[in-house]
Amino acid sequence: MLILSQAAWSPNAKTPLADLIGAAVREATRQDTEAKPEILLLLPHAPIARGKAPAEASAAKTLGALAKKAKIWLAGSATVMAAKAKAAQSIGFLFGPDGKQLLRMPKISPDLVEGFSDTTSALGRANSFPVAKLPFAQVGILVGEDIIYAHYARSLTWHGAEIILNPCIERSDQHFPMRALSRFGRAGENRAYVATASPSSMVDGGQVVQLPQATALYHWEREEVKSRGGETFIIPDLNIDWLRRSRATPEGSFPAILRADVYGRGYKTRAGAAKSAPAPTNRKSWQAAASARLAAEASTIGPQRAEYEEQYDVLVMQTVPRLIPLGTNNAREVIKLNLKDSLDLAASRAAVPSVRLVVFPEFWLTGPGGIGGIQRFVRDMEKMAISYPDEVFDLVGAFAQKYNVYVGFQNFEVHPKLPGRVFNSAFLIDDSGKLVHTYRKNQCADVWGFLPDTTPGSILDKYLDTFGYEALFPVADTKIGRLANMICFDNMHPEVAFGLRMAGAEVILHSTSEPHGGEGRRAWDNARRLRAFENGCYMVSAIDGGEYKSVESEIMTFFRRGHSRIINYDGTIQGTVDGPGPVVFRGHIDLAGLRRNRANPRTNYALWNDAKVYADQYSPDIGFPSNLWAGDPYENPYIGAKQLRAVIDRYLEKGIFVPPISQVGSDRYRTSDQV
Repeated sequence: MLILSQAAWSPNAKTPLADLIGAAVREATRQDTEAKPEILLLLPHAPIARGKAPAEASAAKTLGALAKKAKIWLAGSATVMAAKAKAAQSIGFLFGPDGKQLLRMPKISPDLVEGFSDTTSALGRANSFPVAKLPFAQVGILVGEDIIYAHYARSLTWHGAEIILNPCIERSDQHFPMRALSRFGRAGENRAYVATASPSSMVDGGQVVQLPQATALYHWEREEVKSRGGETFIIPDLNIDWLRRSRATPEGSFPAILRADVYGRGYKTRAGAAKSAPAPTNRKSWQAAASARLAAEASTIGPQRAEYEEQYDVLVMQTVPRLIPLGTNNAREVIKLNLKDSLDLAASRAAVPSVRLVVFPEFWLTGPGGIGGIQRFVRDMEKMAISYPDEVFDLVGAFAQKYNVYVGFQNFEVHPKLPGRVFNSAFLIDDSGKLVHTYRKNQCADVWGFLPDTTPGSILDKYLDTFGYEALFPVADTKIGRLANMICFDNMHPEVAFGLRMAGAEVILHSTSEPHGGEGRRAWDNARRLRAFENGCYMVSAIDGGEYKSVESEIMTFFRRGHSRIINYDGTIQGTVDGPGPVVFRGHIDLAGLRRNRANPRTNYALWNDAKVYADQYSPDIGFPSNLWAGDPYENPYIGAKQLRAVIDRYLEKGIFVPPISQVGSDRYRTSDQV
């Protein structure tokens, strides 16, 4: 049983803490059907009390003794003074019923919510991301703002964490809702529970200060179970077997789907180039570090262009194109019809002088999925693919030049340097009609065998030899800001948007096609907001939306939900199309506001994301392997999700995933075709 406490506590106040633990045990006993329930009590973060941090050894002795006396697992975090340390530090802990310390996890990020403090952290040092295997679940800890950083939660998951404990102290500010959403995001991205405990009130200089209600258990797709007031305990239901069943199926196992090696190669380069320096130890040195990081970020990205337009409007196009049927020989004719209809629709608003950017959805030229039918083949995709130069680029370029706009759009692409390969690509056309750059989708439905397109990771070595690593995350420095493209499923993998952010992206043009579906829908929608919040970027999501009929049959149809939207750089929703159907949706870009946000080291979260902390976790032997389609481009190795099932098998064998209780001791948990 998991119990989340909202009561403030201190390792220096042993008797009140013992009373709190006793009350938790009694509450658990009343709530559980077992006479002696297994209890995991999560305490909120305990800051320095009365101006002096207790010695870590002394605090650990107290906590271990109390856990042993109550016969529970006791977790939380506290600001303590470690042996030989130069400054106090926030440390996450977990003690077992035998009194032994099972986890010690130092906080990595600076104190951003509370303001830079006279503490140090584990910033800039490689972390092992330890996980404790309890009888009922595998548990890891991220203290405070560390939960904002997707790479930390991902690393814990790859060590087997099923529950990520997040002791913290929350405050009401402009980013409070997004920090809460980060917890839901970490649960969704990793098929995990995230348990947060924050005090409902604290004493500050003799004054009782009320704090926002932030204590909650976050599910990967359902509503969170959260506090409703100042209650001392929240007792949510943990269904670990459900989590294990979900992880062991290919449909949504994001820790297995992620192409870790693709990102890991870049992280290792960044980590190797970063200067080694101890983390700051006081407020003044944290402020100095912030200034240095801001300067380094500016020098990496480069100076701002003198002719930047900081205020302009964007058109988000929600289209309903014709569907190209499987095996058709007239794909180009349908593409031309769809292109004309969409450009005519956009022209109805593109002439407005303030409009400088137009974004089209995924599959706007070909219909959803690119083609009808169930199983698709490379030869079918080639019929719909374009390669620069092409008439499509000419027509889009003419539109861009006529209306003085930049245009972002998607289509399947072939490239003469890699014959036989069909990429799911996004293109940026400038206001003179020229192709600026090409982005090729990193995370795609290819892993399930649904689309026979080649992602860069499928041929990673050859792709990097041909185009270079920077081609994975192209960003254009334009008159209307630094623009990047991203496609559909990339949104659910925070590593993609972060790669674009590290290359300087300010506005991400997200061409996407998203079907109806109850499970996972909330996670998809919220991921858009998280990508904006984490990276300080605008997210412009153009989503196709409507009923798509084949040009050859009134029976074969697809449906899409639409709801295109624009997300501000702080994660707030600027606007959403209120339903399906063709829509020209107009929004606004404020680059001055975005840059003000990034100039603040307490709101520029990407500023404190150090690759050294987690680069080693993104190794070639974790996640979806690279170069799996390096062979014959016409022989799809992913059909039936065979390769993804193999990754899940490997995770189960290594203990990264745990088989469901009902399947332990049998071969039913195995997912490979041989079983």
